[in-house]
Amino acid sequence: MKEVVRVTAFVALVLLVLCSLPAGRLEAQSTFGSIRGTTADQTGAAIPQAKIILHSVDESTDFTTQSDDSGNFVFENLKPGRYSVSATKEGFANAVVNQIELAARQDLRLDDLKLAVASQTQMIEVSAASVTVNTENATLSNTVNNQNITELPINSRSVSSSPLAALAVSPDVTRDSQGNIAVGGATASQTGFSVDGISTANVRFNGSLQDAYPSLENIAEMKVTSFNNNAEFAQISDVTFVTKSGTNNLHGSAFEYFQDSSLDAGVLNFNVKAPRTFNTFGGSLGGPVTIPHLYNGRDRTFFFVDYEGNRKTQSYP
Repeated sequence: MKEVVRVTAFVALVLLVLCSLPAGRLEAQSTFGSIRGTTADQTGAAIPQAKIILHSVDESTDFTTQSDDSGNFVFENLKPGRYSVSATKEGFANAVVNQIELAARQDLRLDDLKLAVASQTQMIEVSAASVTVNTENATLSNTVNNQNITELPINSRSVSSSPLAALAVSPDVTRDSQGNIAVGGATASQTGFSVDGISTANVRFNGSLQDAYPSLENIAEMKVTSFNNNAEFAQISDVTFVTKSGTNNLHGSAFEYFQDSSLDAGVLNFNVKAPRTFNTFGGSLGGPVTIPHLYNGRDRTFFFVDYEGNRKTQSYP
């Protein structure tokens, strides 16, 4: 009897603590996106009650839904990544759209999912979704993937591993004389910053925390929203970083950024160059969590780790 009373008291205490927390602390910003579309025949007439299967290429998982009476369907709360969509309906040939790339916070509409009347067993396959203008909302944004970020000639790699320097590739980003970042004509205090939905804004000095980010190698993509930002981000503009994650395929990388005075150009009216050597190096590894003879994490559990370090050498004659 005493044990029951203790357990009941403990549960009541936990519920009391949770209820006393401010609601704002329980909310989070999202990096998830959505895929929507309409099932139709070759003439454009809607096909209702079609079975829609969304397949994640990276994690080999499936999501299933049905189109409504108007042929509309939607998949929400999707991680950024690669997908394929297939539609089936009795009396129609199966339709498949492959090579769908979903970016962070993107609301993607498919216009290629059209089913033909089947005279025999057949399937219509679209190798890639067509690129269309964003008609789902009035948000203006720019997305940069990891390859573009890591190949940038960023001079700050010898000082910091922060990916904030990659913002130089966005046409909507400007910096003032103090280095504060502003997006889309807004002030620095009107720009939000987040990593995987967690705010990294410096609320004390208006701007971004400089070293609250993973390395450039761990960034999957960067999205800069300059107009009509989502209300959940509470700022006019926003910079969202999305980190990499493991997939069913074991993958990794190794890199070194080498800077040396022998590669630098000479300075006008100076006979010698300032000596310096910077080496920024590291690597990453991701894949399914697998323990031989005990656990196979394919399609279920994944890991991703990365490391970045630097060596700085300066010598003067």
